[in-house]
Amino acid sequence: MFKKSINRKLMLLFFVVGLAALSVVGTYAYFNAKDALLKRTLEQLTSIRVIKKEQVEFFFNERFKNVTVLAENYYLKVLINDIYSSRISTPYNGNYSSDYYNTIAEKLNYSLLGFKGIFLITNFGEANLEVYSFLNDGIFHFKPDSITSNQLNALWLKTASKSEPYIQDFDKQTNNTEPNCFVGKRVISPTHNHSAVLAIQIPISEINSIMLEENPENGLGKSGEVYLVGSDYLMRSSSRFFPNSVLNTVVNTQSIRNAFSNKYGSALIDDYRTVSCLSSYDQLVMPGINWAIAAEIDYSEAMVPIKSIRNDIVFLSLVICVFLFSISHFISRTITNPIVKLKNAAQQIGKGDLDVTLNPKSDDEIGLLTLAFNTMVLQLKEERLKRMSALYDGQEMERQRISRELHDGLGQKMVAIKLQLESTSKQTPDEIKETIKEVKESFLTTIDEVRQISNNLAPNILNESGIDIALQNLCNSFTKTTTAEIELSVFGDYDTSNSKIKFYIYRIAQEALTNSIKHSEASRIQLQLIGNSENIILIIEDNGKGFDYTSNFCTPCNGIYNMKERARLLNGALDIETEPSTGTTIRLKIPKNQMPL
Repeated sequence: MFKKSINRKLMLLFFVVGLAALSVVGTYAYFNAKDALLKRTLEQLTSIRVIKKEQVEFFFNERFKNVTVLAENYYLKVLINDIYSSRISTPYNGNYSSDYYNTIAEKLNYSLLGFKGIFLITNFGEANLEVYSFLNDGIFHFKPDSITSNQLNALWLKTASKSEPYIQDFDKQTNNTEPNCFVGKRVISPTHNHSAVLAIQIPISEINSIMLEENPENGLGKSGEVYLVGSDYLMRSSSRFFPNSVLNTVVNTQSIRNAFSNKYGSALIDDYRTVSCLSSYDQLVMPGINWAIAAEIDYSEAMVPIKSIRNDIVFLSLVICVFLFSISHFISRTITNPIVKLKNAAQQIGKGDLDVTLNPKSDDEIGLLTLAFNTMVLQLKEERLKRMSALYDGQEMERQRISRELHDGLGQKMVAIKLQLESTSKQTPDEIKETIKEVKESFLTTIDEVRQISNNLAPNILNESGIDIALQNLCNSFTKTTTAEIELSVFGDYDTSNSKIKFYIYRIAQEALTNSIKHSEASRIQLQLIGNSENIILIIEDNGKGFDYTSNFCTPCNGIYNMKERARLLNGALDIETEPSTGTTIRLKIPKNQMPL
């Protein structure tokens, strides 16, 4: 049923086209929104990464400035000179009786406010350095632990012979204390040209105060973070997810490797937790450190808005699908209802009911089709009337012809025989014998006349001798009643076992000869019967006066109409070529082995 319903086919077609368009638009919108969201998220991460990088650089630059300013402090230089002159081995707390040292302590303490740890590193040519710590109540000799001692030793080696400030990177602590890094600069005594290194301690907490963001409203959501990684691929700032991650968590991801390869940008990677994330990376290079900075957020969290968009698209698609289904049903019904009516009307016509008229309700192609259908019905009615008229007219003409033959031929002969028989009552025996002899001859002539009439009605010779003999007898019969020369030629294999084909060919030839003799005034008529493996062809050509076949002359002509109808019933074709004063040629072509209608 589904395959036969044009309504369902159209409805399915409209629905599929609409659904395809909706799918294309929805898919394009989804992926376009996804790309835009990814691009925006990466741009946001890049902005955060740039800001954090600038903040870290600003922080260290400020420490560079601080240590540079302190290194130029006159009182500090005086203190270095005094340390090297007296080689203080006990803590110096400013409790000397001299107002000069009290003033130095006060000035230094004022300048060093705001720093967690300030150290002065001196070297008297021995293996170990001496470190002094500045506190609020004085200057003390400081004994650092081994990790801090190594860091300060490395800082002395890097800055003692240079005038620029330098950063000593974090080192892993052994006693679970927080790691520290140091910013140091050389300080030179103004009198004896002694040198020391001034070091400012920077705990990891100060770096974390810049890098670590745990507030979801800061633009990094619940899974975003910005962190620093050293060239040893260990963290230099705390992770949002792992405690004690500084110098303990290895970060060997694609973005960090790219950063240490002097590249910057953004990408979709697996982070140090092996979680898919969006990452924006860059390198941070300052004197003494080579760090990478990365701003990242989990891909799943970044895609939350696109999932919402996807769900909205799916929901709207379902709503639109219902709407499309309704619209396609309405449109298909609008289109197919007139077609269904045409189909039902055509079925009525197929059953023989020609009293069908449809009312076109639109001016489109379907309305024009309805008008054409109505015109076709009218033409079929006219055709039926014409065929019925031709049938009745043919029957009437045949009856008139038989009536004339019976009246003029057979009737007159019977009357003559009757008169001859009646005359015997007055004749002598010898005359009666002569009259009976004449009556016998008249009876023989009458019998021939009856046979001729019977043969014209149903020529048995078609079945007895074939179509060629029947046509030859037909030509001979017409030759006896006309002065026209009639000639028949036969070619090829024209034999067929279908009696209806032979009978129709015979009747078409009979009608054509009748019309030619009756109307064309032809003096010569040629018939050609040609046969091959597929078709039987009959050609009738005369040299008569012809006629205008394109005019309305043939409209009431039942003879031509009957010939065409017989050819159509045999699945054949009949063509007429004629013009005034040029004669007429009739060509009949019939499939030889095809069953007639």
